[in-house]
Amino acid sequence: MKKTWQIKDLIDLEHFLGLKFGNQAGENVPDGMDFDRKAYLSFPDHGDEEDEKSYRKRLIRHWLDKRRELEKHDAKSPTVLPGEAFSEAMSITKLLVGIVAFVFGAGLTWSLLTYTGREPVNVFTCLWVLVVPQVLLLLALLLSILAHKMKITRSFQILYPLFSSVIRSITLKTTRFAGKKMNAERANRIRNTYSLLGKTTTVYGSVFFWPVFVTVQLFAVIFNLGVLGALFLKVAITDLAFGWQTTLQVAPESVHRFVEIVALPWSWLVSPPTAHPTLSQIAGSQMILKDGILHLATGDLVAWWPFIFLTVLFYGLMPRLLLVIVGYFKKHRALESLDFSHGACDRLIMRMKTPAIETQKAPYQPKAPEEKARLHVGTDTIEPMDGHLVTTPAIVLVPAEILHQLEHAGLEKQLNDTLGMHPAAVIPTEMDARTDTGCLKKILSENQDKGFSLRIVIVQEAWQPPIKETISWIKALRTAGGGTAGMIIALIGKPDRETVFTVPATSDQTTWEHTINSLKDPYVRIEILGGGE
Repeated sequence: MKKTWQIKDLIDLEHFLGLKFGNQAGENVPDGMDFDRKAYLSFPDHGDEEDEKSYRKRLIRHWLDKRRELEKHDAKSPTVLPGEAFSEAMSITKLLVGIVAFVFGAGLTWSLLTYTGREPVNVFTCLWVLVVPQVLLLLALLLSILAHKMKITRSFQILYPLFSSVIRSITLKTTRFAGKKMNAERANRIRNTYSLLGKTTTVYGSVFFWPVFVTVQLFAVIFNLGVLGALFLKVAITDLAFGWQTTLQVAPESVHRFVEIVALPWSWLVSPPTAHPTLSQIAGSQMILKDGILHLATGDLVAWWPFIFLTVLFYGLMPRLLLVIVGYFKKHRALESLDFSHGACDRLIMRMKTPAIETQKAPYQPKAPEEKARLHVGTDTIEPMDGHLVTTPAIVLVPAEILHQLEHAGLEKQLNDTLGMHPAAVIPTEMDARTDTGCLKKILSENQDKGFSLRIVIVQEAWQPPIKETISWIKALRTAGGGTAGMIIALIGKPDRETVFTVPATSDQTTWEHTINSLKDPYVRIEILGGGE
């Protein structure tokens, strides 16, 4: 049965992807590569006919379930996983939010509707306190969404950072309480994972924003329920009188037109005097300070409360209920759209598929150096012993001056053995951004409907430092590849007498890794292409 991804699953996945196997003293865990491979071999759906995205999501979910089982059986691990702690924290937060919102809404309304018998409750004061701020907040939210859509601002978060901090704090306390002997690495990983809450990230898009958004809307929903409950109870058990007054010279006819406009959302459902007071009732409930209330009729003074109730219902409660539904829908859609194609998941799948691979293909025939980049014939398939296609198609960009050497040395085999990939196309590059990005876009456009996702592999000689021009060129290729196109900087060292696929010097690797990591792009990563057998 297909398992649906939830946010708690992403939190556990991020946590486990950042942990290392067997690096903590006393931990009874197997070697990471061995565990990953066993998880892959135990996956029951290798032969199912499905698209790559669906297969990838199910495979990673299978690995996550196995990793959770291992964690649960480790006696020295925390009894509550980060995802479970998040779920518990969200439940606690929503409960606290509900209590605070209801008490706040009910208390505010109860104090506002205090009637001593000497002066009726001012209708305009009720609307100003209970409705106008909510309408202004909704308008601000709408404007910020439009600004976000028009790319004027980067996000439409208003109160959400505050709620994000509250949720993170509660979640961390829940996790620490559940695992008091948690080691430093796990604690740091959990803190880093929870930092995603309330943010829009490159990898997961807005997935971690929507729970916070929904929580804010739930606060508003329960606040309005408190307002409506207190209003109805006050009307039911006390003798309330409502009126209106203003220093401005406003005629009852103007007020009548105003309430007619306000009542438009529900006037089709109910008619006056339930929808809104009539003109005579409005005129009969006008308060004049020097005249008191003795001349005002009771029927006119009680005619306002249904209008206030319906105004809060339609301008406060119902829009927030709609936003809650939208938030849940957006969260579900964001989860469904995840493809897990970023670098950390690529590395995981590569570890899962690396051992016990054998090739079944025609003898390798290197191409002439002058041959242009083209798609390889689909007969060169590489299969593992369990019969499932494991290699990922890649567009390989190679400096033109070393392309001939690499192809004669077995570029395709090296890509397969080292990265678990086979070249779908090879582009000789001259480090010219316009030319190289043009070739890349052309190949991507020709293969966008093939049912699989391509990776972009850029072969680089690590001994050549990543200067500013090189990084600008890589950024241009990254942009041309698209928002979530996985890009690998495949490093090789200086060639020796035996092979051109040598391991780069440690200092060169460190320089490249530091530079690429500074881009803070989870879809760009460093891999070592040299050093395979």
